[in-house]
Amino acid sequence: MHLLSSGRASKVYALSDNLVLRRCSWNPEPEARLMAHLRDQGYPVPEVFRIDGTDMTMERLHGPTLAEGMTSGRVAPPAAAAIMLDLFERLHQIPAPDWLPGESRGLDLNGRTILHLDLHPENIIETPAGPVVIDWTNAAAGDPAVDRAVSWAILAELDPEALPLDPAPLRDALARDLPATALETALRFRETDTNITADEHARARALAARLTP
Repeated sequence: MHLLSSGRASKVYALSDNLVLRRCSWNPEPEARLMAHLRDQGYPVPEVFRIDGTDMTMERLHGPTLAEGMTSGRVAPPAAAAIMLDLFERLHQIPAPDWLPGESRGLDLNGRTILHLDLHPENIIETPAGPVVIDWTNAAAGDPAVDRAVSWAILAELDPEALPLDPAPLRDALARDLPATALETALRFRETDTNITADEHARARALAARLTP
């Protein structure tokens, strides 16, 4: 198998031109169940074909990530923001199934809408059929504003000096009309992630302070 990508908790291997195997460090069945539900509702996610222990065989997507499109200059920040906001709007119109938990990392997410909770340009693949959202590991039910706030926090954690382009325009689009309570929940959610550094948390907190009176 050819390794396509490797993350903090999973690796993705090419099985063929149409299939990949995602090898996880957790049980992927709840994620696969949600992805099947979303596909039934017409939301753009990869099709899952098989679960075998911690291995998930699913549709192979072809195309760059939205992050790659932005870095190359092919996708301008306003266009990237429009893509993300449209994906949020479409997702948040789908009621959460009863079996999707409304808590995550010890936090009550205050609602019954499906939340991705890791939606950023690296998790959006620009396929010939349109953008497709991947990596549903964090998904839960909650307040839609929290979902957008988590994406804002992810971008706020980034060191702008280490990036090829300024994330501020995309961050600003996500921050528009965000309730302070949703922003605080998102920051606390991110702060439970042991993979995030203290400097990243501090950057997000400093930028959040500018958004709230």
